[in-house]
Amino acid sequence: MKHIILNLLLCSVVCAAPVSPQWKIIKTRYATPDTVVAGYNVLDFGAKGDGQLDCTEAFQQALDQMKAVGGGTVFVPEGLYVIKGTLRVPVSVTLRGEWAAPTQANPGIRGTILMVYAGRGQAEGTPFMTVDYCAGVKDMSFWYPEQTEQDITPYPYCLTQKGGNNATFENLTLVNPYQGIRIGPGANELHYVHNVYGTPLKVGIRYDSTTDIGRLENVHFSPDLWCLSGLANTPASNSLTSWLLDNGTAIHMERSDWEYVSYVFIDGYKTGYLMTKGARGSANAQFYGLIIRNCRTAVEVQETNPYGMVFTKCTFKGRDYGFRMGTAFNAAILLNDCDVSADQALYSEGTGCFITQNSRVTRGHIALTGGTLAMTASRIENAGTQISLGPDVRGASLVGNTFAQTPPRITGDMPSERLKLIDQPVTLAAFPEYDGNQTRATRPAREVLYVVTDAPWNANGQDDQDDTQALQKAMDQAGQDGGGIVFLPGGNYVLRSTLSVPSGVELRGIHDVPHHTMGSGSLLHVTPKPDQGPTITVNARAGLRGLSFNYPDQSMQAVKDTPFLIQGRGADLYIVHVNCRNPFRFLDLMTYACDRHYVDYLSGSPLKVGVAIGGGSTQGEVRNTQFNPHYWLRLDRDNPFFPRRQDNFQALWTYQKENLDAMVVGHCNEELLFQNFVYGSLYGIHFTQQAGRGPEDCFVHGHGTDGSKVGVFFEQGNGRIDMINSELVAMSSQDKIAIKLGTDYQGTARLINTMVWGDPSTLAQVDNGQLWLQGLHAFRHGNGLQINRGEVTAVNVNFFVPGRHITLADTHTKATLIGNITKGPLMINGKSMAQDSEISNVVSIGNVSR
Repeated sequence: MKHIILNLLLCSVVCAAPVSPQWKIIKTRYATPDTVVAGYNVLDFGAKGDGQLDCTEAFQQALDQMKAVGGGTVFVPEGLYVIKGTLRVPVSVTLRGEWAAPTQANPGIRGTILMVYAGRGQAEGTPFMTVDYCAGVKDMSFWYPEQTEQDITPYPYCLTQKGGNNATFENLTLVNPYQGIRIGPGANELHYVHNVYGTPLKVGIRYDSTTDIGRLENVHFSPDLWCLSGLANTPASNSLTSWLLDNGTAIHMERSDWEYVSYVFIDGYKTGYLMTKGARGSANAQFYGLIIRNCRTAVEVQETNPYGMVFTKCTFKGRDYGFRMGTAFNAAILLNDCDVSADQALYSEGTGCFITQNSRVTRGHIALTGGTLAMTASRIENAGTQISLGPDVRGASLVGNTFAQTPPRITGDMPSERLKLIDQPVTLAAFPEYDGNQTRATRPAREVLYVVTDAPWNANGQDDQDDTQALQKAMDQAGQDGGGIVFLPGGNYVLRSTLSVPSGVELRGIHDVPHHTMGSGSLLHVTPKPDQGPTITVNARAGLRGLSFNYPDQSMQAVKDTPFLIQGRGADLYIVHVNCRNPFRFLDLMTYACDRHYVDYLSGSPLKVGVAIGGGSTQGEVRNTQFNPHYWLRLDRDNPFFPRRQDNFQALWTYQKENLDAMVVGHCNEELLFQNFVYGSLYGIHFTQQAGRGPEDCFVHGHGTDGSKVGVFFEQGNGRIDMINSELVAMSSQDKIAIKLGTDYQGTARLINTMVWGDPSTLAQVDNGQLWLQGLHAFRHGNGLQINRGEVTAVNVNFFVPGRHITLADTHTKATLIGNITKGPLMINGKSMAQDSEISNVVSIGNVSR
């Protein structure tokens, strides 16, 4: 009887839940970089954070109701919430709580805690929470109260991406799941895993079949997170550590095309990072700032795809193995500025190339049974380290290294002519210093909400009525009041004129996470008037967040030249999680100085210009830009505002490869461009000048150009530009060049840890200036390095296939070649050359063929 009465009471509370969202600003207990705006609170649906009441139904009803009204955020206040079933986060809905990252000073779990009970004993059961496309879960912790160190029991994955585009897992603590986050093996794209902590037991994160860029940023897995959580039944660290060392894999990567991984900390697992073949193939990826320690094997690479992997500024401290490559490894792995230690620091059974540059082996041996080794300007810091080269090793180039013991301990059965041991010093410029892991606060001047569909603004958001005036009036009022958030609930808003976002005001839509055209949301349909300026101007200290845009009259059948969608006009502006399906010109940060601008996850399919940066701006940051034709072509088919016609991918892609300047960088200082990606462009990234001044102290980390005509174009400039962990793919058009230095370029372009593939006509065309290549894997290189004027220094370039390698136009050009690897003989000016033969304008040191 008591059970029946309780259910009736619960039903009465749930049934009384609000139908229409109550949009409001949430004052959170713990600091957030943004202002939280939510439409529903789970408490209004009958949930209680008392650690006793089963809240499954209340949570799911709130999530489903949020989807039914067009999407938005469901808020979960601080508390302990019992969830005995499983949950689904629908399309364009974010489940968001209150959260504080565990720190050394305050390791306890605080904020919103979901107590998970479902699936005990069922490793292959239904995951606890499934996140749909354009959806996310943020700011909460997940705790399995029935999991104990004495009897570690399988459970299904805690979190999973259902499929489709964009699923976000951000600001989470996975206290003690048996399995943490699962992405794939079904088709999926654009996962975003950011600020995730915890002690996952069997597997932390496993991802597969990701065919467009996934991102893992700031992930921390360690036994300490559960042991110091302060929750009931926390384990003793010693026994838990033993179990993890025998059973745990922190991160398991299978097929992922172009994974971005940065600032990952892993401590105390059997395997820190495991790479294997997945359901649809293997991965290529780039890594920065990994720290993996106290694992039996820090990194195990069983297989990659042919395009390889690069690791920069990483630390690998294993017990048995630091870096282990399996027999199927046949591509290339590049390390730059890394530290490695273990009994076997570097161990490869494959036929691929292992390249280390400016790195340190602090303990352990180096052993290859096959493949190729290139080590340049690195240090072997332990006198006991032995380098063992098996009979199937195709070549080893050791140039300019420092050894704790002289001569170094090198043993091997391979022919002696395959070893190049050269102690001539190699000087490499200092590695650039930048921090891509800073949290940037992006908030309006006041935390006051103006909902544009409310009186007196009365924006329609439902039909073809022009909403421009209503939005502008709401923003003007917010600006006059001293700032605030002008909020657009999910809907279709029509813009037939221009908007100006006043200082201190944020124009905001429903998406709290990165999203796709498929997710609709707060969607603004833009029809510019003839000769009008930018559609939206963002003034100093103003911002855009969580919005989507569409040009209904733009099509590949009749391309229209339209002004920029967004233009910045002042310092400290921000643009976060903004999508536009089909802009002709997207974002202008070049016309006006926009000091300290901040752009995060701008997405879409522009035609002429993606992002233009300059105007003398200082200390700006543009990160996680994502340009791809699928933003244009994959639509929400239930939204009547989208066209019924289907534009042709080939026509769109062809136009972009002849016209799109995806990222153009002019006069700016200390700009950080972090992990931006473009598919389909004339120039993937383009450096130029304004009034005779170009970019200065510009750091480009993790830039990706795919399916484009020119990967990177250094057109003009005088200083040095550093690009780290770049991936450059030239394909499907004529005159395809991965790297181009123009005739007016007089600076130094330095590329560190680069991957090139596709079908380039030329790996690099140098018409002036200086090009430094420090670690590059060229799966395809076309005619190689074409030096028409200027100078090239190539250190540890791996030419995967035979062919032309270097062509020098005349004796006024120069090439310095150190520790490079070729398939077959080194080809200079179309002739086969002995690897270290003398040519008047070529310096050749320690190059090997395989």
